[in-house]
Amino acid sequence: MPREPSYAARLGAVLRRRDPLALRTFLLDSAQRFGDDRQVADVADKSDEEMLELLHRMILARPDLSDLHRASREWLFRHGLDAFGESGERRN
Repeated sequence: MPREPSYAARLGAVLRRRDPLALRTFLLDSAQRFGDDRQVADVADKSDEEMLELLHRMILARPDLSDLHRASREWLFRHGLDAFGESGERRN
């Protein structure tokens, strides 16, 4: 029987789609299966804009998605966010 792809591989595939709804669905499913009610609520309570920011930050954290890094840094920059995650705050 073939093994299920790892969490990291599945997350990478979701991030590569650059679809915040797909990311929310993946994170909700994972939190429901492996987490607790607080983790489920944390994902469910994120706004669409927060999910989009999280998507781009997660892409930047993954060396295997380096081909997407430039676009994610540009998205974060255009939205006044620190693309390198150093300040943890908005630029403006």
